[in-house]
Amino acid sequence: MTLGALPPSSVKLRGRPKVIPDDQQKERIVAQAFDLFCDRGYSGMNMDEVAARCRISKKTLYRLFPSKLELTGAIIDAHRQSMIDTRPEWDALPLVEALERVFRVDISDEENRARIAFVRAIMVDGVAFPELRALVETRGRDSAHAMLVAWLKRQQALGRVANTDAPVAARVLLDTGFSPLAGAAGHDWEWPAFPDWRVYLRRAFTLIAKGLEPRP
Repeated sequence: MTLGALPPSSVKLRGRPKVIPDDQQKERIVAQAFDLFCDRGYSGMNMDEVAARCRISKKTLYRLFPSKLELTGAIIDAHRQSMIDTRPEWDALPLVEALERVFRVDISDEENRARIAFVRAIMVDGVAFPELRALVETRGRDSAHAMLVAWLKRQQALGRVANTDAPVAARVLLDTGFSPLAGAAGHDWEWPAFPDWRVYLRRAFTLIAKGLEPRP
């Protein structure tokens, strides 16, 4: 019998099939659905195919995710981790380096291509599906903004950032950090004089950090 092949029908299997915990099952489903979403967009992501790819029944899929929109919300939640990371470990780094970690400048080229594909699918289908656009605004944009506001306030409490308007500063940072991603998703062009988006962000964050740092 080759690896992964089914045993002969004459062989009686003992015990029940291994049950995968719901949390792990959800992660598997979201991972497969993410690939489908990037390839075909919201309109082309079919729940039947998601179930088939995960080798689960449609009953199980709909128990964990009652609708395609709810599954898409879980995809957005998972994808947000590839966009912004505000963990406390970055608090010991210089502010510029912390900003680079927060906005995932260290992400691999493969991961960056995946998130560009995801953003492109959002931009295309968000026009035709208002419910998708609303979901992206609340679970994506607004959640990322709230995370960054909390991070800035933590930096203020640590004395690393001046007491400034955190919501406005967070918006400026989000506009700066995500503009190359949105540009790459919507157009086939590069920033003038900055063919590498990482170079652009590092220089931009250097300027912003100087403005955020407390004055002596």
